[in-house]
Amino acid sequence: METLYDMHCHLGFAPSPGATAKDGAAADIGAFSCTVEPAEYERLQLILADASNVALGLGAHPWWVADGRVGETELARFCELARTTRFIGEIGLDFAGPRDTEESRALQTSAFACILAACNEPVSPLASIDPESAAATSGQGRTRTATTNLQASPPIGGAPVRSTTDTAPKLISIHAVNAAAAALDALEQAGAFALHHVIFHWFSGTSDDLHRAVELGCFFSVGPRMLASRRGREYARQIPLGQLLLETDMPARKDDNLPAEVWRAELNNALSGIAQLKGIDRKALANQLSSTSRELLMR
Repeated sequence: METLYDMHCHLGFAPSPGATAKDGAAADIGAFSCTVEPAEYERLQLILADASNVALGLGAHPWWVADGRVGETELARFCELARTTRFIGEIGLDFAGPRDTEESRALQTSAFACILAACNEPVSPLASIDPESAAATSGQGRTRTATTNLQASPPIGGAPVRSTTDTAPKLISIHAVNAAAAALDALEQAGAFALHHVIFHWFSGTSDDLHRAVELGCFFSVGPRMLASRRGREYARQIPLGQLLLETDMPARKDDNLPAEVWRAELNNALSGIAQLKGIDRKALANQLSSTSRELLMR
């Protein structure tokens, strides 16, 4: 069975993230699992420490930034942790609906700039976590920082462990809703394209934004929900093959189950849809996307 890579999912939303990861490994699924706040990331570091098929992303989701669940304390912790891992996500901007206000835009833009600056800092010794300190983290802040080491993100497929002084590029998963141009501007200003590998999750910007992102070397994770819209299908058709990835964005909400057979079926649905849009052999496409995913996860 071919290995499929889900390059944007949320195992932290599953009732049992560790079991979900283990079942995914048995189903030949590799994953870039994103988080929505530093506390979730630290909690999952412990739970997924032995999940060699999962790369865990440090996140500060724009919804959480906009409503204050990720405030100054959480952003400060994000900036500390960003120096310990090369996997970042989900971060970005969302200017849709209730978040489309001058105040929310300013808050998100400022936080995003801070986050991107932290991503440019050299890698330092890994942050120290223990179950008690991770559990004590909440929207009110942090009680303490532990003093024992823990690998920030386990390597996938035998990827080498990086030196703590390495300045290897980060892999960054971006959320941008009604904000693709603003996100691209911020990423350019931060020098992210020269330093890191940027993935746009479920890209929904304008066609001009898409062209700009392609030219800047971005990658794009595409799933069944993106392919459900006419624009999403057209974008998937246009994105160069070497810049395409698969995603599920699942589980969609907290405490949703993600059985391995459903997980793999979602990835297969996206794969078949893209193969049909591009008029290429499904097996050849699977090999290409898996190769691209492995390279990004192992760099």
